[in-house]
Amino acid sequence: MHVEIAQMDIELGEKEVNLDKALKIIRGSKADLILFPELFTTGFDFNRIVQLAEPLDGKTMKEITDACGNKMVAGSLIEVDDKWIYNTFILVDETGVIGKYRKIHLFNKEKNFFSAGGEPSITQTRFGNIALATCYDIRFPELFRGFMENEADFVLVCANFPKTREKHWDVLVKARAIENQFYVLACNRVGKDLLNKYNGRSMAVDPGGDLLAVGDDREEVLKCMVDRRRVKETRNQFPVLEDIKIK
Repeated sequence: MHVEIAQMDIELGEKEVNLDKALKIIRGSKADLILFPELFTTGFDFNRIVQLAEPLDGKTMKEITDACGNKMVAGSLIEVDDKWIYNTFILVDETGVIGKYRKIHLFNKEKNFFSAGGEPSITQTRFGNIALATCYDIRFPELFRGFMENEADFVLVCANFPKTREKHWDVLVKARAIENQFYVLACNRVGKDLLNKYNGRSMAVDPGGDLLAVGDDREEVLKCMVDRRRVKETRNQFPVLEDIKIK
């Protein structure tokens, strides 16, 4: 599977500006999967979350779906569903939403504006099983161990992870891949908003912990190839998961 990880500088609350940027990337891509950051069309504009929220059959999702062609697109959006608002990570192809995950682990101020999700998400695709996780989730290894137990081949992570905790990001993304022996493909934003600066460092880590791609602190599209057969090969060569004693 040919993957592109699109580090974006997100303009706070400017949905049309950010969406246009993302659509240009999607239409110009030859990848099988394009991964965007957390809340890539809005950022965390807490003052306008209600106004920016849309249902998953709304205008934004329609434009993304129409642009997909034969690609899959992933990233999170502000979703409204029956007056509840979620930070929702979507996996989309030309048919519409094929995977959906409402962020379970809400960080700090998010708890005042978003409802927490309750269900992890793994989607079967022709390339393998794809799980979804969002930003703060990376600190909860139990979620990722559940992905492994449910046969995920790839875990996509979208994030607004601040520069002040860049060292944590580097270690945690790699650790989640190494300890579960699957791919972790993680997209973090760049730029700044009212609260934080963001340093990118998006990365693709293979099941053995090797870096396939890593980003700088600017807008860029990282490219790599991944293959679910590598998951099985890694586990056969070093069958650490067979020795788990405590659950």
